[in-house]
Amino acid sequence: MCLLRVVNVNRPVLTNDVVFVNYDDFVKLGDETYLRVLASDKKWDEISKSYFYFIVNKLRALGLLIDNALSFKVLLPYKPSHSGLSVTEGIAFVTQDKKLIYYNAENETYKCGVCPVNSECLLGVKSLAKEMEVKIRNEELDTAWLSVIESVKSQVMSNLRFLRAKADLEEVKVKAVEYAKERL
Repeated sequence: MCLLRVVNVNRPVLTNDVVFVNYDDFVKLGDETYLRVLASDKKWDEISKSYFYFIVNKLRALGLLIDNALSFKVLLPYKPSHSGLSVTEGIAFVTQDKKLIYYNAENETYKCGVCPVNSECLLGVKSLAKEMEVKIRNEELDTAWLSVIESVKSQVMSNLRFLRAKADLEEVKVKAVEYAKERL
């Protein structure tokens, strides 16, 4: 089971960077409105101007937009834990033909076999595999996605030069104090 969304990108793409975002924020990006705002700098009729710019500001705070352009080629979600970070089974990426493909394996919106986006799913996994030069080793789409995502994660981790983290350190202090109070 998964959630797949594909939208056309009208924004310029500044870099070929890989950006890691917290899984909770990645889930929010699966919302069609968030993805459309991420992919396009033009407001459409179904959304108010204030909500459009509210989302733009959220996307800028996540480091996904710089000025009016996308700041990534590949987006990977992570979950923090006491022992470190784990990259989850999801990905968002911009294809060479300017499509933003969002795939979240942990979402239960679509189920293979009765999926209404089967053809988009096949094109998406093939695009990712081709552009990242990864072989698809499975005929079942959900397994193929997971295999390709694992290969992409492996490529990214083996070529990682540095990782910069943006964190609100004041919030960390507040959470530490709250945690200490709970233990008393």
